[in-house]
Amino acid sequence: MRNSLLLIVTATVMSLSMQAPSFAQSSPFAQSPPELTMTFKAEDIASILRDAGYRAELGADSESPRVRTGMGGYNVGVYLYNCDNDRNCKNLQFSLGLRDMQKYPISSINKWNTEKRFAKATLDDEGNLWLRADVYFYGGVTKQMVSSTAQLFDDLVGDFRGTIKSWVAARENPFASASP
Repeated sequence: MRNSLLLIVTATVMSLSMQAPSFAQSSPFAQSPPELTMTFKAEDIASILRDAGYRAELGADSESPRVRTGMGGYNVGVYLYNCDNDRNCKNLQFSLGLRDMQKYPISSINKWNTEKRFAKATLDDEGNLWLRADVYFYGGVTKQMVSSTAQLFDDLVGDFRGTIKSWVAARENPFASASP
């Protein structure tokens, strides 16, 4: 009796384990893994941005591959780099530039860069303030990952806008940062 019970349990477990893969493949909930892409064209990035709800305009064919979009109330450039002759590119950079910000305090830029990991702020020699984030495609990325990165940069641009407004408010009101 004991051997019969053990045989039935073993047969049931083996039956279920053999059926599990076929069930998973035929299940309406089973999904194929997302497709990894090693390179994107500007047209691909524009399509991903549009699908995520952003406007996306391609740069002129004579320019380096790029897309113009809007994020956080600003115009943002999406520049593609390491491209081959067919304009298949291996990485991109989201870039926001603000002119005439030479009085923006370096300490505030450093604070931003310390607190925010996924976008870096810099002040160039002409007094322009830049916020940039890079996306590398090495090893392959999904379209969803590129879309999610665009949404993250959009959020960071909004945070950056708030940082600038608070700095401007403090600059215009010398007592704003004074402690009692």
